[in-house]
Amino acid sequence: MHPTLFTVGTYSVSSFTVMVVITFIVGYVITLQEFRRKGIDEGLLDLLAGTSVILGFVGAKLLFLYQNTTFSEFIAHPVQYLASGLTWWGTLVPCIFLWALIARLKKVNFWLIGDAAAPALVLAYGIGRIGCLLAGDDYGVPSNLPWALSFPNGAPPTLERVHPTQIYESLSMLIVFLVLWTVRKKDLPVGWISYITLIILGVERFLIEFIRNTSPSSIPGITQAQIISIGFIVVGVYKFIQLKSRLRKSVGARG
Repeated sequence: MHPTLFTVGTYSVSSFTVMVVITFIVGYVITLQEFRRKGIDEGLLDLLAGTSVILGFVGAKLLFLYQNTTFSEFIAHPVQYLASGLTWWGTLVPCIFLWALIARLKKVNFWLIGDAAAPALVLAYGIGRIGCLLAGDDYGVPSNLPWALSFPNGAPPTLERVHPTQIYESLSMLIVFLVLWTVRKKDLPVGWISYITLIILGVERFLIEFIRNTSPSSIPGITQAQIISIGFIVVGVYKFIQLKSRLRKSVGARG
């Protein structure tokens, strides 16, 4: 665990910040490649990426504050809370709505954009979790497994050995990325990769929450992240049902 990657004078550069930058660069480069392959305007990606950086950061910070502090605590120590803590769902959910709005305004199929961005999104998530591991954040519940880790300088610190859920998520997302990257050139209907990605992200996060140190919800036995995960799964399955129905009608019309 290396929360601080290096120091220049009195300024410290956190490993998490560096991984976030790498995440953005890798995600942009891979998505750009897919935009070109699918014939989507590259300028549209610049618009989507630029606006997502702003909205994604704001959304990630707001959800973090909602999950981890009260208004009075924030007012008492605003710098402390603003300087640390982001959430994945807080970034992804508002950005999806933003991309859908921009796609509608630009008259581009949103799911075509989603198919182009999905592999990069999955890989970026995995890379981002490496940043969480280095920062000692988002770890799991106590564990006696041989690979369990402690995070004495984590956020929050713990000397107890816990599940390194960051590693679990990074490895699982790498596998998903390789699968998506392999099938992306197959003759698949528009939206197929987007729908399967929504389901996979939802299922993965829903399951990992059972062994993760996380924020509970008002519903007993389920976390806030699991509620959002269920939403992703439902949307993905629903879109798959719609897709299957359209394909069946198309075959029937040709017959």
